[in-house]
Amino acid sequence: MNRDLRLSKVLPIVILAIILILVSLYVPQLSLFLLLAPVPFALIGTLSNARNNIITLILTLVALVFFAKPVYVVDIFINSVIPGMLIGMIGKKVLKEQDSNKYEPIFSGSLIFILSIAVHYFISKYAFNIDLLDQLLSMFNTSLEAQKSLLETATDSDIFNPQNIMDTFRNLIPSILFFRSMILSMVIYLVEIFSLKKMKYGNLSDIKFRYFYLPGNAIMISFMLYLLMILLSFMNTPLYTEAIFLNLQVIFNFMFIVQGLSVCIYFIKKWLSQGTGRKVVLGALCVGIFGITGISFIGMVDSILDFRNVRVCKSI
Repeated sequence: MNRDLRLSKVLPIVILAIILILVSLYVPQLSLFLLLAPVPFALIGTLSNARNNIITLILTLVALVFFAKPVYVVDIFINSVIPGMLIGMIGKKVLKEQDSNKYEPIFSGSLIFILSIAVHYFISKYAFNIDLLDQLLSMFNTSLEAQKSLLETATDSDIFNPQNIMDTFRNLIPSILFFRSMILSMVIYLVEIFSLKKMKYGNLSDIKFRYFYLPGNAIMISFMLYLLMILLSFMNTPLYTEAIFLNLQVIFNFMFIVQGLSVCIYFIKKWLSQGTGRKVVLGALCVGIFGITGISFIGMVDSILDFRNVRVCKSI
């Protein structure tokens, strides 16, 4: 089923996607389903051609304008519909190429979601006079104030001072946005792959979370960025190098944790299928002792040595 779908078969998917969005908007108990709104558009982007993709975007925008408030229309169209469509189009290209990184839509999707957040921020600020960053900080500050007395009585350490927590949260906003973007793109792409398997779209059996791997140059890029930040810190530049360095460290640690988890799941399933439960117990003990740091280290080493032999290109 690698042929492009005709418009007559695309329209039912569009209608279902619009219904999913509207139900998520108007039924508060089902609002979490809005996170899956990009999935139908990712499927359309993979299964259809450019003409039908454009028609899909126009129909969706018109329907949202009629049935939702302008603020919601801008939010959903920029942060869900367009990213989903682009992830699907990238997926279509990647799935056709035999020697390609089949997880490329996750990394590209992360960047797309970050860009969509930036575009949404500027449109909301200048078109609707809504500062999304101020709203986020205000919500966090309100939650922090509610816990202020508990934090003050729990410890005398300056680390848990509400103002210090607020400053740390503000500095880590880029990392938080990256976490959100990568998790969203990962969920959307894996759900799309699951749907494509059910639709008999080629051989997708090797695309599973336990085979996930970072781009081959992840280690080199992180190392070069660290060196750049160290150099800038010695040059007394007006940039907030400490905050940038902190965000880079957190982001790359998170990426290596994701790869480390995929490595752990891969070997657990492999050892269980081989009946070597002793290795599973030993591995679980090691992970339990070293915790998240150990998982991040496993991911970092695997990005170089490729324990699972799943990468198309090696890091070094």
